[in-house]
Amino acid sequence: MSKIRIVGVHHRHQMSIADVEDAIAEHKPDIVCVELPSDDYLKFLEVRSYLETEMKIAMVTACEIGAKVCLIDLTKEYIERRLRETLRLKDPRLWLEFENGDIPAFYRRLREVAPASIDRAKEVLLLDREAAMAAKLLSLAEKYPGSRILAVVGYSHKPAIEEFLKDRKKLSDILKNRGILVDEPHFLDCEEVMIYS
Repeated sequence: MSKIRIVGVHHRHQMSIADVEDAIAEHKPDIVCVELPSDDYLKFLEVRSYLETEMKIAMVTACEIGAKVCLIDLTKEYIERRLRETLRLKDPRLWLEFENGDIPAFYRRLREVAPASIDRAKEVLLLDREAAMAAKLLSLAEKYPGSRILAVVGYSHKPAIEEFLKDRKKLSDILKNRGILVDEPHFLDCEEVMIYS
């Protein structure tokens, strides 16, 4: 079985960029996985500011050392569909905040229009995604035995993903009971990634 290491980061924080670079240098992974969806990752690669995202740095640094880059989050389209089915709310502003990727604003708006729905939204935005990411990491470990796998995820996701990796029965139960459809991990072409470096 492959060795899986999880690095928790604070999104868009300079210290997290250093943490990612250090983890890749130390562990020399064969595969670097990032908490990004396959249908909405380009905006992270296109960032050109000094405070570039830790996800972009993870992808570029992985390619520089010859590692594969893999996206392990659920697709944005899938998450939105599950949220709409779960919340059953028609508020246009709420869905605009989600579409813009502003999850704090999404939660603020949800507190205004349907505060009782917060916990159900968190189940989709946290539990479902964490279970799916853990399942994808285990799938990669089985497909690439002996590989060193480094996953870069938001700090708040790290404990749950690590717990799922240790307790496969719990993971299996969550996936089944919540009806989470886990797609295949999505590999990026490093030539595409390096265009944005």
